[in-house]
Amino acid sequence: MRLVLLLISSLFADVFDGYTLYTSEPNFTTYLIDNDLNVVNEWYADCQVASMAYLQPDSTLIYPCKQDNPIMESTAASGGRIIHYDWDGTILWDWQCDWEYQLHHDIQPTIGGTILAIAKEDIDGFMPDVILEIEPDGMYEANLVWIWKVSDHMGELDNPHTFYENADYHLNDWNHFNAVSLNQFGEILLSSRNWCEIYVIAWDWGDGDILYRWGNPENYGRGDDSDRMLEAQHGVNEIPIGYPGEENIILFNNNSRVGEGSDTSEVIEFRPPDDYYIEDGEAWGPTEPVWTFRDNFYAPKQSGAFRLPNGNTFVTVAGGDMFEVTYDKEIVWEHTGSSNTFRAQKYGLDYLTLLGDVNHDGVVNILDIVLVVGYVLDMSYIIEGDINEDGVLNI
Repeated sequence: MRLVLLLISSLFADVFDGYTLYTSEPNFTTYLIDNDLNVVNEWYADCQVASMAYLQPDSTLIYPCKQDNPIMESTAASGGRIIHYDWDGTILWDWQCDWEYQLHHDIQPTIGGTILAIAKEDIDGFMPDVILEIEPDGMYEANLVWIWKVSDHMGELDNPHTFYENADYHLNDWNHFNAVSLNQFGEILLSSRNWCEIYVIAWDWGDGDILYRWGNPENYGRGDDSDRMLEAQHGVNEIPIGYPGEENIILFNNNSRVGEGSDTSEVIEFRPPDDYYIEDGEAWGPTEPVWTFRDNFYAPKQSGAFRLPNGNTFVTVAGGDMFEVTYDKEIVWEHTGSSNTFRAQKYGLDYLTLLGDVNHDGVVNILDIVLVVGYVLDMSYIIEGDINEDGVLNI
């Protein structure tokens, strides 16, 4: 057993071999760098990023940023514009929202090609948040294919599955959702800065009520301020299956209280109860995190944390600092961006799809051509064989 633990510790001490993606000054440039800080690629934008850019397996980039004419003024981390670039920086899609919703903060691309986006609506001055599923259409248009609204899921204080309708938060920024992500079970994870809670809801199934929430049980009448676990947190996501800590939830807890001095931020990892079970009259568990990390870093806004395949955790402290820390709490890699580096992410070396490499052996050769011919004859499609990216397999 001692030997096994030593081997695991040694494995986790290594820096994860991958590419880091972050946006920095000047000119809202998004960089993809390797562990030695060499620039692998870069994309230039003409607008302030709202949260962070997302690299896609096909080597394209999806970039959420501030639109020219906001639908609602004075929105925190205002968005409203989403740009899709190819590897060379050519714009494939450039959409600015002209609907009745103001996008802000984060987005989440889906494997089906749509984009989940945080936004807010205006109901006679009451502005709760919504989640939009956006389908790109042509060069400049988009279709709204699904919507989830906080305003459809409000109720009494003693219902943990709804938002308390009389909660005393800012009417013009009631929820302040700041992160949206998907897990591998068709569920959406959300983070609310104002409510100091994270939520799990269903993506286009079920009744839309809250499946699970954690961080501040006072919001549903199951505790008081002393039971609060989170404070102005960001960057919530579920650790993917196959990674150390799989199906746990990880986030960046900013620990920022309005009107009080700066505290020390932290990364928190916790395990939701099986099937999101909750006892009648009790708060949702757990009562303690699985893992935390503090090291005298602090950010009052944005930021994030992601578990990596080797067990390390990649952390962004909004304002520029990025680092990779082992499960034993040793920082093994660091880099500094700039004041508009709000959140970054690290991808494995095998994340990008090599077009033409149909058999995934790392090279493109006659064997791949033979396989493509087979797919063509079977009238099947595989993205690796679509070298010109026209949506059609041919020779």
